[in-house]
Order: sequence, then structure tokens, then C-alpha cells
Amino acid sequence: MQQQQSQDISPWNQNNQDILTVTEQQVDEFKTSYENFQQQQNQYQKQKSIKLNTTNCRGETRLIRKLISKNNWKEVFIDGDVCWLGLPFQYQNLEEYFTQYVNRFPGMDLLAHKTQSSFYLNKFAQYFPEQYEFFPKTYIIPDEIDKFQQEYKSTLTYIAKPDAGSQGDGIYLIKKLKDIKTNESMVIQQYISKPLLIDKKKFDLRLYVLITSLHPYLCYINREGLARFCTVDYEKPNDKNLRNPFMHLTNYSLNKRNTNFQFYSGKNILDINDGTKRTYSSIKKNLEILGYNNQDIENQIDNLIVAYLQSLLPFLEFNSKLIFQKRVAEVKCFQVLGFDILLDENGKPWLLEVNSNPSLSIEHEIFSANGKSVFEESYIDSYVKELVMGDAIKLAVISKENQEELLEFGSYRKLEVDQNETIFSKMMQLYAYLSGYKFQEYLTSSKFQKLANFPQMTSQQFLKNDYDLLFRKIILKSCNNNQMDFFQFINAIEQLAFRLNQDLEIMLDRIIQNF
Repeated sequence: MQQQQSQDISPWNQNNQDILTVTEQQVDEFKTSYENFQQQQNQYQKQKSIKLNTTNCRGETRLIRKLISKNNWKEVFIDGDVCWLGLPFQYQNLEEYFTQYVNRFPGMDLLAHKTQSSFYLNKFAQYFPEQYEFFPKTYIIPDEIDKFQQEYKSTLTYIAKPDAGSQGDGIYLIKKLKDIKTNESMVIQQYISKPLLIDKKKFDLRLYVLITSLHPYLCYINREGLARFCTVDYEKPNDKNLRNPFMHLTNYSLNKRNTNFQFYSGKNILDINDGTKRTYSSIKKNLEILGYNNQDIENQIDNLIVAYLQSLLPFLEFNSKLIFQKRVAEVKCFQVLGFDILLDENGKPWLLEVNSNPSLSIEHEIFSANGKSVFEESYIDSYVKELVMGDAIKLAVISKENQEELLEFGSYRKLEVDQNETIFSKMMQLYAYLSGYKFQEYLTSSKFQKLANFPQMTSQQFLKNDYDLLFRKIILKSCNNNQMDFFQFINAIEQLAFRLNQDLEIMLDRIIQNF
């Protein structure tokens, strides 16, 4: 019964109840366009039965096996069409990348890590401020503790997120400087204190983005998603409610323990309801009633995701070359990312976090009065995640050439991501050159000093010997005092341009041309 319900409902296949006045020519054009789309969909969906290797599955096993049964695929434990990895890339999985489609890009887990993603998003915002206004002001602690203390405003609220935390663990709100735990590695963000409320409660969206190729860069967003609600009515942060996680944090792992948690109990999960976890389709109906323009919100969400994906590409390319080197063109990777997005009272979307390993659990935990709990299948999680992962696997195994023709596939639609070089892709290219074309993970002092051999890379004020001093200054806070990672290299290049009084991008172009 549960499975039948999740198969029959689909928000983009339902008839629109609004009657519009259109001409016969427009009707004919629509029919022709729709028929062409259907033929294209049928062409790619009539695939052979996929053999899915589940040897390395973990918590997502139940979902993957449901997909195998639902789609008449075959579960195998060696040499499948698709190899599912429950953990980030590890070298023992290297050969599988050349023989099967694998659901992980090497290094994605690090790029979506709170500290590193905050670092490069801050950098992109510094260089492209108009394109990167979609995430709250963020500080990396302890590295930027001085900067935070200088820019701190007592009228604002901040949210601290431990670097190694997940599922809401260790997150707390700050209004006073003395409340910061400076001995912990974390990111501190400006708290969005005027969120859009539904049923008087704060909520956020978990939307799913699929990357199937780096060359060409093919990215898709799923039309469906989840909304996670707080379980206590929202109030603006004050001294009394600051420590109430059920009011300010939307994490399911926290709110499921509150007696106010509402499980979905209706007939149609796409309808407006009072559940603590809902579908994105349901939320869009709420937003329409509240007077918000769903298309405008969707466009803004698309823009912020595209900007994030553009910032991600140079790093993904580097990691792939680092791991696969000369065989990089042979690998077949795909990955689904979870984007956590908050809408403010004006309907503006804010990117809170990107998860490289979004939960694929299709169960929810029900607590009894004695504190014990049981697990039951969640209609909403099962519906959304079957849609997201089922169509992701089907789409990933289509050839890149055919994917390039597809604007839509199942529950996904393509995002147009600009692949033009940015200043950061040039930095990454230079970083690779300095490590001897071998794409090593770190630079040593001697490799960094190779920059001094290029024209205009020294001056009367900044001599060749100063490179070693700069190197040591940059890596002083590093655990390994003899190596420089790429994020430290960015700081070093910026300081070089400043000390040599040169335009950074022109300087990079000149060096790259001489390699």
C-alpha cells in the first residue's frame, strides 16, 4: 500500500487546475514539443536492466535494494554496471572507477566540509561579490577569530557549527563574544533572524543536485525535495530562547526527540499538511497561498546552486587528476549533493550548507513514553529519495553525448553551468604546474620558490630569498610545517601579487604562459 502510493503521485505529471486562454497554434506547438520530449525520454529510459554492485553499501542499503526491486535491476557483488560506495573515495576502490559507474567524486567529501567550503565561498565572494551574496557572512575559527571579533556586532545573532559535527551535533547560537569556544575548530555564521515561517515555525529545504560529468560539466537539480521544520514556534533570538534547539535548528535528528514532532498521516504527501517533515511540492503550495512567487524563488535557488557549482569545478578537476592522472578520461563518476537552503521573510534563499553525503535513510524513529524507539518506513523519505536516487542512477549510465541533449530526465532538469576559466581555475592550474605536472597534494618550499624564476616575480622590495619567508609564514598554523595545501597557496599568491604590486589575474596568465 505504501509503495503504491509513492509510485502514483507526481507533482509535475498532475493536470494543472488553472484554465488558461491559449491559441490553437500554441496548443499545437505545445503538443509537438511534448511529444518530442516523450520520445526522447522513452529512448533513454528503455535501458537494459542495470546490475548494481552493493558490496560497499552502508546505511543506504534498504533504499538501494528497494530501487533494485522496483526497477527490475539486478543486485551483484562484483563487476556491476554501477558500483555503490557508502563511504567517500578510498584507494582500494580505484580500479572500480574504470569499469563501473561510481557514485562518488574523489575529494568531494573535503570540498563540502564546513571549513573548506566556507573558505573558498568567502574567496569567491571576495572576487565576485554580486554572484555570491547567497550565503551568510562566515568566519573560520580559530583562524579568523581576530577578524570575527573586529566585525562582531552586539545587535546580531551568530550560529556556531563545529567543523567535525553532523546532524546538528554541537551547534549553538551566540549573541556575546564570551560565548565562543575558541579552542574548537568551527565556522561561525551570521544567523538569519527573520526566516520565512509556515505555521509559525522555522523550516529549511533539502534540495538534491546531481553531477554526472566534469568534461563536459553536466549538473541537474531534482524537482522534488524535503522541508524540515522546527518543533517549537519561532521567536527572534533572545537570552531566554537562545539555547532552544527545537526553535532555531531544523535538523531532523534533533527535532525527532521532541514530543511536538508531527509524523505525516495524510493521504497525499504533496498536499499542504502539518507534518514536521514535508515534501518541497507541498511547501510550494504553502508559499503560493502566502503570496510568494514560486518561479522567482526557484530562479534564485538555481542561480545560487549554479554559482556554487562553478566554484566547485576547479577543485573537482584537480582532485580527479590527482587520483587518476593519465587515466582521468576513462573514469565514470556521478554524485548527488544535498543543498540546505533557508528562505527569509522576503523569499530570498540562503545557502546554509552543502552535504556530500546526504542521508538516504527511508525510515523514521518513533519514540514511546518510556524512551524506547522503533523504526518505521517514512512515506515522505521513501517517496523523495526513491525519486532522487532512482533517476540519478538511470541518468548517470546514459552516455555523456546523449546527456548533453537532455534538458530534462525523469524528476531532474539540467542546470546551465558556465565552464569558463575563473581566477581560481588559473590558480589551480599553476598549483598543478608547480608540483611537477604530477598533481601532488601539497607544495614544498622548494616547489613554491620556483615562482621566483619567472620574470616580474621578484622586485627590489621582494627578493628571491623572501619566498621561503613567505612560505613559512603562510603554513605557520598548519599541522604539517613543511607543506602547503591549495587553500594556503591561494593566500600566498594573493600576498605575492600585493607585494609585487601586480594585478593578480594578469600575473597568473603570464606565469602560466611561460610553463
